[in-house]
Amino acid sequence: MKTFWLLLLAAGLLAGCARTTATETAVIATETAIPAPTLIIADTATPEPTPEPLPLITADIVLWAPANADLSQAQTLPADLAAYANANGLTLEQREQLSAVELGSTVRLVVALAPAAEISALAAAAPAVQFLAVGVPDVPTGANLHALNTSSASLEERAFLAGYLLGMVIPDYRVGVISQAGTDEGAKTASSFGVGARYFCGLCNSRFGPILFYPKGAQISDPANPGDWQAAADLLLADSVKGIFIQPEVSSPELVNYLQAAGVQLVGVSGQAGYNESPLWLGLLGSDLSADAVILTARLLQGGQVGAVKTGITLTHINADVITEGKQRLFDLTVQDVQSGLVRVTPIQ
Repeated sequence: MKTFWLLLLAAGLLAGCARTTATETAVIATETAIPAPTLIIADTATPEPTPEPLPLITADIVLWAPANADLSQAQTLPADLAAYANANGLTLEQREQLSAVELGSTVRLVVALAPAAEISALAAAAPAVQFLAVGVPDVPTGANLHALNTSSASLEERAFLAGYLLGMVIPDYRVGVISQAGTDEGAKTASSFGVGARYFCGLCNSRFGPILFYPKGAQISDPANPGDWQAAADLLLADSVKGIFIQPEVSSPELVNYLQAAGVQLVGVSGQAGYNESPLWLGLLGSDLSADAVILTARLLQGGQVGAVKTGITLTHINADVITEGKQRLFDLTVQDVQSGLVRVTPIQ
């Protein structure tokens, strides 16, 4: 029995030692386990700087003229717009590049010489601002986008507007035209001048003596012959004519000086022979895109509409003492009507 119990006790001790050894081995294995390394990737990219917001433009008028803009037809536009702004208490800022976010609440008009697609996109993005494209073909006008381009003026249109202007500013409508005899151009000049004068004054009969019907006309066959041009001038002076349009083909310094010595006021065409700095010149008819842009700028700032305008005639070298601002505005509206075909400038046959 003793042997039996001794063997049983020995077996129990051996089993306990085995369990202790296994536990200790598991603990050691657990304590010595090395965790898997964690892969950390550093961000070496340079952060993009936050762009500074573009400063808002606070001017009333913005001239948008890219570096490659074609100023051949509007060379004096920056100076003319600056003069207009200064005279009317407005501010002007010129930019080569322009975006909608730069247009502050004070900007009322953008005069643009940029490509048509860029102007259209910016006008759509800034509906509260008026846009005037100058000398940019194919601009789709509408809403807040307007366009000004040039078109050629005919001989008849120039003569018509000369008669209209003189009829408007000469007292008692005492106006006349000197044209070239024996030529188709001379006949057209005289006819359209008469239509223009009567378009303004109707019967054009003077109210004070001598009571006559106007306009009057005289012709020159040989502009180089002093006797010829003097006879034509004297014919008009005898009828108390006080304002004359000389067809450019027969104009000369001698004829102009002769008429000015008699106190006659003149309307001519840009480049006409005989033009001088005398205040007796009331204005010259020509093509000036810059001057027209300023006129349309004023109209848009006053709340008017422009749309698409093609102009071939502008009145420059204006004698403001005679042709007041109101008369200039009336003349400009008539020019637009003539250019758009709303007014017939030739006699009805």
